[in-house]
Amino acid sequence: MPGSETIHIAHVTGSTGLYGAEHWILAQMRYLEPRRWRASIVNLVDKSGEKSAIVCEATRRGFTALDFYTGGRFNPLAVFRLARLVQETGYNILHSHGYKSDIMAFLAGKLAGVKVIGTPHGWSRESSKKELLYEKLDRAFLRFFDRLCPLSPELCNSLRMTGINESKINLVMNGVDLKEVDEASPRPKGSGKKRIGFIGQFIERKRVEDLVEAFFLLSRPDCELFLIGDGPCRASILNRVRLRNGHSEIHCSGHVLSRLEHLKSFDVFALPSLLEGIPRSIMEAHAARVPVIGTDIAGIRDLVKHEQTGLLVPPKNPPMLAEAINRILESPQLAAKLAAGGRKLVDEQFSASRMAEQYETVYFSAVNQAIDEVSQRPLS
Repeated sequence: MPGSETIHIAHVTGSTGLYGAEHWILAQMRYLEPRRWRASIVNLVDKSGEKSAIVCEATRRGFTALDFYTGGRFNPLAVFRLARLVQETGYNILHSHGYKSDIMAFLAGKLAGVKVIGTPHGWSRESSKKELLYEKLDRAFLRFFDRLCPLSPELCNSLRMTGINESKINLVMNGVDLKEVDEASPRPKGSGKKRIGFIGQFIERKRVEDLVEAFFLLSRPDCELFLIGDGPCRASILNRVRLRNGHSEIHCSGHVLSRLEHLKSFDVFALPSLLEGIPRSIMEAHAARVPVIGTDIAGIRDLVKHEQTGLLVPPKNPPMLAEAINRILESPQLAAKLAAGGRKLVDEQFSASRMAEQYETVYFSAVNQAIDEVSQRPLS
């Protein structure tokens, strides 16, 4: 393990797109002190060939990143190949994200003799039996990690309830790259209409259909709805729109690279989720000074203080969501107050530079532990 030289961190993930977790990793990498740390991405993929979105984006930003072919789900041989890559590349710490990545990184890290740190981004409540089994297995492995850095107090409590030693748990709240947001230019509004928007994954727990229904209830010809992202629920959302005579004011554009330009053109950002960690999409909306509406759930409540940094509504309640949207659109004073409060919150508590500093402390702790373990070994 190095002493004063650069320490090499490998973020091990299983990314299938560019969403909150991916932008979180890229932001953290950008703000690590370059004279002390070098960060790379190892993205686990089930199919070989085409480069993943996160590897392409990381490479574009000047980071080292690669797609690591696993040969299928939890292929044991892949663990040995990953351990060999760790040794050959000289990674000092593996930092994993997600249940498959946690298990692969833990086993490979132990084989390669390096420290392993995990960041739980949240667990599902309405998963399939297969996913629940994987997540249960993940929690079992997390007990043996060197350090764990959950993104919210709720996730910290969840880890404690599984019996994980308190000394391993380090709360590091998510952070947003304020420079990246500030440098983005708003996308021009060709129609001149007010824009309500969502950016994220089209998955069950995001409840994008509730936002679509709220927009129908809103029934305002001066508004349009932008749904940006992709995922397994996108087809059903498109079908719902078609059943309403192909509603021309709803734009479901799929994944875009210019998410921040779209975001800065929104008049309202809405996140109607059932479950969240600390949602990066809301942080970015706050940073962009866009008024936010979120559901009154753990995670979102850490970012949306009702009537101060946004509005909270009950989950699965399109009528109240529509009412909250209308309140913001009808009151420029309220919109300005919420936008200013949101920006102040991320400036003070949720910047990527602050997050990177906290991770550096965790990394130093793991490095020093490794040095102590080596010094305590008996001489042969």
